[in-house]
This record gives sequence, C-alpha cells and structure tokens, in this order.
Amino acid sequence: MAEIVPFKSVHYNGDHAGELNRLITPPYDVISRKEQEGFYQAHPLNIIRVVLGKQFLTDSEVDNRYTRAAATLREWLEQGVLVRSPHAGMTVYQMEFDDPHGEHRIIDGLVALVKVDDYGPGKVLPHEKTYKGPKEDQLKLIHACHANITPIHGLFSDPEQAVYNTYKEFMGAKPEQETRDAQGTIHRTWTLDDEAVIARIRATVAYRSIFIADGHHRYETSLAFRNEVRAAGGSDLGTCPDYVMMYLTAMSHPGLTILAAHRMITELGDVDIDPVLRRLSPFFDIDEIPFLAENRQAAEEELVKQVAALSQTSGNFGIAVRGEHCFRLLRLKNFQSADQLIDPSVPSSLRDLDVTILKEVVMGAGFGIETQNAEGIIEYTPSATDALERVERGEIQVSFVLNPTRVEQVQAAAELGHKLPHKSTYFYPKLSSGLVLNVFAP
Repeated sequence: MAEIVPFKSVHYNGDHAGELNRLITPPYDVISRKEQEGFYQAHPLNIIRVVLGKQFLTDSEVDNRYTRAAATLREWLEQGVLVRSPHAGMTVYQMEFDDPHGEHRIIDGLVALVKVDDYGPGKVLPHEKTYKGPKEDQLKLIHACHANITPIHGLFSDPEQAVYNTYKEFMGAKPEQETRDAQGTIHRTWTLDDEAVIARIRATVAYRSIFIADGHHRYETSLAFRNEVRAAGGSDLGTCPDYVMMYLTAMSHPGLTILAAHRMITELGDVDIDPVLRRLSPFFDIDEIPFLAENRQAAEEELVKQVAALSQTSGNFGIAVRGEHCFRLLRLKNFQSADQLIDPSVPSSLRDLDVTILKEVVMGAGFGIETQNAEGIIEYTPSATDALERVERGEIQVSFVLNPTRVEQVQAAAELGHKLPHKSTYFYPKLSSGLVLNVFAP
C-alpha cells in the first residue's frame, strides 16, 4: 500500500514573506549555471545554497558543496531564518500559471511524506529511466543535510475527486505563503493539520498506486539512503529515512500540464547529414524547410507549427543540424516498418510512443547515437525555440523537436513496469524549492 503521513514541515520565517520570490528556486535539475549564479545574487538567504551549491577547485572531503549546504541549513534553522511547524500536518500547495500556449491554469495538491518502498503496484511506480550521476549527487546531499529540499511530484488516480473535495475548503483562507516566481507562476501554500481530515485523505490514497511524475532520481536516492541506514543498523534519525516528501496531485486534475522535453545533442562533432537521411528515408517522409538569415525565425515557427499539427499521430519530429540552412520535418511512413528497429523488450503498447521512436529509430539507427549510454551527451529543454536557437549559435550539434508524452501513456508505462527514455516528460510548472522542506534532524 502507498502509505502517506503528515510531518512537521520547515519553511521560511514569516518575516521573509514579502521576499519569497528572491529566496526560492526551481528543482536542482532544471537550473542552469547562469541561473544558479543569478539565484546566488538574488539574496544571501536564497535556498540555492542548499539545493545546488557552488563547486570550487579547492573543495575537499570536509569542505564541499554538500558540507556547505548542510552547514547553511543548520545555521538558518538555528537563526530562525527557517522554522519548523509546531504540529504535524500536510501542506496544500497551489500553482497558478499560464501554459506556453497562453492558457490560464491552476493546479493544486498535497505535500506529505510517502513511505519509501521498492517499486510495485499499489505502491510507488516510476515511468522513466535514471542516470547514475544525478543519483550520486543527490545521495551525497541527503547524507549531508538529512533533508528533502524539494518535493517529488507524484500522481494518483482520483477520478471522483475525493481527495480534492477533502482539502479544497482550506484554500478559501488567506495563503500562509504566496509568491510569484521568475516564470510568472504564483505559488500558494496552506497548512492542513486537522487530524480527521488527514485520516480521510490517508484512507483514500492508501490502496492506490502513486506514479512518479517528476523526481525519479530523488526517489531512487531516498530508497538508496533508506537501505544504507538499515544496513548500518538504523540511526538517530528514527523512522525518517523510511519516508520522502512528495507533492501529490490527481492524475485527472484539469491543471496537469505536460510539455515535450526536446532533445539537444552535444559531443557528436560535425554531423554529415546525408548518410543519416539515407538511413532514415525508408521509414520517414522527410520535408525540408530552408531558410536564410532574414527568414530563419519564420522557418523556425513553421517547423514548430507543423510538428504540433501532427500531435495526434506518432513518429513526427523536427530536426536542426549545426551548419545547415534548413530544418527538416520527419513524418513516419509506416510504424510496422520501423518497429523492427525497436528494442524487443519494449512492450507492444509503448512501441509507437514518440519518445520510443525517436530514441530507437531516429537517434539510434539514424544518427548512430548510443542511447543506452547517453548521460552527458543529451540535454533537454521544454522550449523548442531554445533547442533550435542553440543549434544556430553553434552550442549544440543536433536538436530534435517532438510532441509531449500524454499522462495516460505515463500511467501505462508505469503499470507495465517499463521505464521510458530519460526525460520523456516535462511536467509544468515546476515546484519551488524552499516553500516546504522535510528536515530529518531535530
């Protein structure tokens, strides 16, 4: 069963309510180096110093970004910059935002602790593969800080809106925290510490699977940390390593938004596109959208428009190659012909997903990219413009523009026990680091 429990959350002291926008950050894995520096400059109490501290050439075993993060967290708790709620509860967390198409949306859910367990039906289920590097990084951070800094985003089935109907009344009060982040998203939180209400929520969720939407590396890190603590015979942290902080939203919530995670390839060197196109032409119709400097922007917009127009069918991608003066649109001719190139281990119901076809057929068979060992050579962005313009600037060798994975496809992959390619989804907007923390240490 998926056990969820209340906890005594940690958050910024109310004295900082008017400057929360200068104190919070997105999750660590979507912060660029430039953005990291910007958060450092925004405020001396910005949570970046804990969630993604700077590294220096002089770092050592006893003085590094993890030890500095732990020292900063302890100092802020001792000084009262961060305070702990006096009573165990859950946090109602709402985000109000405009999606990239300009549609106004609101999403809400509950921040609680979820029992860390091996993956399985009725418990926690993943849908994406993970990389070794981020897990090692996050394990060092949790060892040093004994804290969850950013909630993992989890989804659960609630078509009858039973959980929402239980907590919605709490959002009628004035938010305890409210701020607008750099992307324009408004974040609001309320404390839910009514024991009877919490009991009803726990009973409702108890036998439902929780699907990880965002935070696969953090969940697997928490699982590894729990196992290490158990192997060492326990610790003075009590049962805390057995739980991890999650933001839980209904899978059917109308505000749930998934963007595409466009792929950007580095370290390929100069790409000879002609043999690539010859390898792909048996499987795809390939249209060119040529451009000159003066009409490149219009060509970019046309490519993005055409890819989006094909979102109801599988296997349609935009490609930009460094040094080329045209974009290309790939349209899958016939899935059965391309299916032979897809790993036999991929379940039949997931073989025609865009992320599967792109990884196995286009990137693998076409470009010869070893996608099983792609850590460090693939970057991801939810912005097609960013993906295409970085090719134009020469920073990226090849960019692929694709359509988003749908939530029902995420659920299908998780329930089948199959992990989709890394960053198959980009849930939007991102939860903020700094509004709700789970600190194990007393």
